Amino acid sequence: MKPIPTKKLTKKEFDDHMSHAIALELTTIPCYLSTYYSINRAQDQDALYEKVLGQIKNEKKAKELTLDILVYANKSAAYTMSVVIEEMLHLSLSSNIKQASSAPPDLMAAGKGLKYPASLFVDPNEFKINRAPLSIDQLIVFLKIESPNQFEKDPTIGQFYDKIIDYIRTTDIEWRTTKEGHPQLVPNQPYYSQNSINTVYYDKNHNPNFPSADDSGGMIDVFDRGSAITAINEIIDQGEGHKGGDQLEFLPNGRPKPLPIVDGKVVFNPEDYDDLAELELSHFAKFMELYSLGCHFEEKFNNIDGLDDFFSYFVYNQATNPYTSDYPITNILGAPEVPYRQSQIANAIYTYILLMIETCYHQEVPTQYEVFMMGIHKSMIWLLSQFGNDMRKQSYYKDSISYAASVTFEYYSFEDNDQSPKAQIIALAEELISADSSYAWLMNDPQYLLALPDVSLDHKVNKVPLTTPK
Repeated sequence: MKPIPTKKLTKKEFDDHMSHAIALELTTIPCYLSTYYSINRAQDQDALYEKVLGQIKNEKKAKELTLDILVYANKSAAYTMSVVIEEMLHLSLSSNIKQASSAPPDLMAAGKGLKYPASLFVDPNEFKINRAPLSIDQLIVFLKIESPNQFEKDPTIGQFYDKIIDYIRTTDIEWRTTKEGHPQLVPNQPYYSQNSINTVYYDKNHNPNFPSADDSGGMIDVFDRGSAITAINEIIDQGEGHKGGDQLEFLPNGRPKPLPIVDGKVVFNPEDYDDLAELELSHFAKFMELYSLGCHFEEKFNNIDGLDDFFSYFVYNQATNPYTSDYPITNILGAPEVPYRQSQIANAIYTYILLMIETCYHQEVPTQYEVFMMGIHKSMIWLLSQFGNDMRKQSYYKDSISYAASVTFEYYSFEDNDQSPKAQIIALAEELISADSSYAWLMNDPQYLLALPDVSLDHKVNKVPLTTPK
């Protein structure tokens, strides 16, 4: 990552900082997804109630606490996924600007260079971003990522984008347009859905709620100075909300001061909302709500004898920044270990998503539409999510500590193989099936791996199916 520039950018610096903007947006996605996958948002309510009742021997209180756990778990997952979706949108908006101003985005290079713990900028004192399970500490990192104001001396994303806006506003740029053969992800296509089954959550009365508003913004076709600035402002508004909001206050223990809670609800200020959507909280405010409620419930549970830590009731014990190399390749009997092979294919799918997004900037509609809808959507929602949910049910030991396995979001080098990326993923699937036959659906059901577009590293899309169901 690069530091925030202190003066007006040169042309080369602008191009470099647009690549940095893309890498910056990408950095947040594995971080947020790792936390999302750590949350058990659909556990058995009766079993949870019996566990809590066995700890405190009070039926009324046990019911109250059980609902506290279930509602917060579901809400924290929904909020986090809603931010992931908009971060994917921000990745595309930055890529649109890069495409329109100079060249197609290089998502593969950004993914290859991404290592955790990560930083948004180059500063030895800057906070670190980790792939980690949900916790108060992880929510504090989220607040730092999305903050409209500086944490101590840490720079903000908004300050970085302000420098880019200054360059665009004061420099004549020869804009490249979609119509002139430089494809972008443009409006009026269902590339990003603000709300879905993954972002709905239920309150204590089982009423469904969505964290995002329908008018919270979307894809923007970048073709001139005004549209580029509009795209950047959408990124800032959705992430930070109103600029110039109240500075965060800190408690003696170093934590940010939570917002007040009245009748079980967090009380927000007007500047906590997204400028684009009157009723939608910014990313910063969503995480501030989760943080404030998390602190509230953590204290509530700590003050009742016999209860476990609040987050332990619904968060899997995943390691911070795990790597595929942490998972044993074989067990003591020499048989292949499933988490290792799950991690391999999950990383390959994650990297393939980056390749497919990149390919959308080299292909015209309808090929672009096919790659996005049949490739990226399927890979994110059906495949990567499946591995995120499955891996946490597997355990492994590291330094004599038992952890739940998790997706590691490492770059998978398709370049080191003569086969196409899709063929390599299929080979990994066959290895996984040989270790765990329950994954036969990956190859037997034509709606999954076989339905993915066959995209090559030079962004060509093979229209002929790579293989057929066995």
